[in-house]
Amino acid sequence: MENSRHRRLTVDPEQYSILAPIPPFVDICLQSAAITSREFSKIVSLAAGYPNDPRMIEMVRKAGDASAKVPYLLDAGETADSVLAALREVARPHIEYIQSLPAPVQATIHLLLSINAVPRGCENYAIPALLEVDRIQGQIVKTLRGRMNGRRLALDFHADNLAALQLLDREWPRLREEKKSRWASRPLPEQAQMQYVPFFDKAGHMAYVQETCVIVDAPDAKKLARFTPPILRRPLPVNVAAPATGSADWLLREAGKIGRHFTRALLEIIKTHLAARQVELEIKNYELINQHAQDALREFVEKLP
Repeated sequence: MENSRHRRLTVDPEQYSILAPIPPFVDICLQSAAITSREFSKIVSLAAGYPNDPRMIEMVRKAGDASAKVPYLLDAGETADSVLAALREVARPHIEYIQSLPAPVQATIHLLLSINAVPRGCENYAIPALLEVDRIQGQIVKTLRGRMNGRRLALDFHADNLAALQLLDREWPRLREEKKSRWASRPLPEQAQMQYVPFFDKAGHMAYVQETCVIVDAPDAKKLARFTPPILRRPLPVNVAAPATGSADWLLREAGKIGRHFTRALLEIIKTHLAARQVELEIKNYELINQHAQDALREFVEKLP
């Protein structure tokens, strides 16, 4: 196998992409909290505190892996079929758990992950459902990180992506100065790293937030494509049907939505509040959890110094 110390990073920082998605579920988390610019800055600080660069996942998604989970399992002895089998194995107990939840919670999780919406009449289950998905996504990633150990291709893929972003960050001031004249109607981002741009209503309360960042193509994107099962590709191949809602393949494709840093920061505020009051995420507690979630965000706003 090629020695990673002698591998050469092949990336052209001038071939960059600017992303500006609106992270899902923020509006749901903030349905009863009036976030002004002051509180927004605090949430951004929480989001910036997570150790991993959120652009790494965007590079994987752009490379065609909708799940952003295939890179954990890259290895010389793997194939797209074996990777899919392993991912399904990891997802299966979580699918069984979701199926054990009350029907309104299941329906809420299904619609949230499918179209980022809450079923009519299930509004009180929205945040508890997001907390369930957050827990599931966290457990899946933890399991996959454990399996990543010793997989040289997986470790090299991660290291190369990180190095490519570091190169982009070093070159971005020059690139921005050289090319900003081509974007007269839309200035280039001041930084390549993830930035959060809030949009406020007339009352000065945040209506939604937009993520903005700059990425380059993953250096090993072609290698990743060989290991990515068709059902997990982005976009789906024309001859492959979308996975059934509630299936393992569906969960693998969609659960990563909850992992966006700004959304995680909001849920972290809620989880900290629940832990302080010893409220467990249990079926019988969903209505209580929803009430405490609303209280958590209101207290965050009211107590912010």
